[in-house]
Amino acid sequence: MSSPLLEIKDMHVHYGAIHAIQGINIKVNQGEIVTILGSNGAGKTTTLHSISGLIPISSGEILFDGKPIHTFPAHKIVAEGVAQSPEGRMVFPDLTVQENLEMGAYLREDNHKIKEDLEYMFKLFPRLLERKKQLAGTLSGGEQQMLAIARAYMANPRLLLLDEPSLGIAPILVQAIFDAIVEINKHGTTILLVEQNAYAALKIAHRAYVIATGEMFMEGPANELIKNEEIQKAYLGH
Repeated sequence: MSSPLLEIKDMHVHYGAIHAIQGINIKVNQGEIVTILGSNGAGKTTTLHSISGLIPISSGEILFDGKPIHTFPAHKIVAEGVAQSPEGRMVFPDLTVQENLEMGAYLREDNHKIKEDLEYMFKLFPRLLERKKQLAGTLSGGEQQMLAIARAYMANPRLLLLDEPSLGIAPILVQAIFDAIVEINKHGTTILLVEQNAYAALKIAHRAYVIATGEMFMEGPANELIKNEEIQKAYLGH
């Protein structure tokens, strides 16, 4: 069995005196969609920020393709092949859609492949093509989310981190976002997805982890967790 693309081993994270993440272990294999579920404040976003190098870990390891990236600065982690689409979208409001996407590719020099990836994103998100000259700040929430995902993809990541892609989006666009995530994964990008919409996430994921107050509560194949009574009660509203 080949080693996982991403492996988090016994990770602890503190914010001052608060022990936000308490010894979690996560593996993401090449080609998978893995989702992290949990209620607000469980530590999901903290986990993604730790992988991205935005928050230092107190102890443990984060290995990407066998390398200990928890010792790397954030920009080096992007250069290694990890890109994040942040919660709240964080697009550059005063730049056009096209400029936002070009910013995503700022570390790259493979101009021909950048152009190919840009065309692929416009094909995947036709609304972005229609609005490519428009300022990102004038887009709807759903369109900004499409742009945030596309901008992260433009970094040409091997692992794409998606933080709450359905948050605050019109229901009609949520399905389009999840369809796009599946398509990006089929196209060869491994995905780690943090999502409040547990049902939508479990439907597209291969495996899932559930975090409760900074600790691992449950893990397993997504198609089993979606049928689990505890999960249904806590996260699926059944």
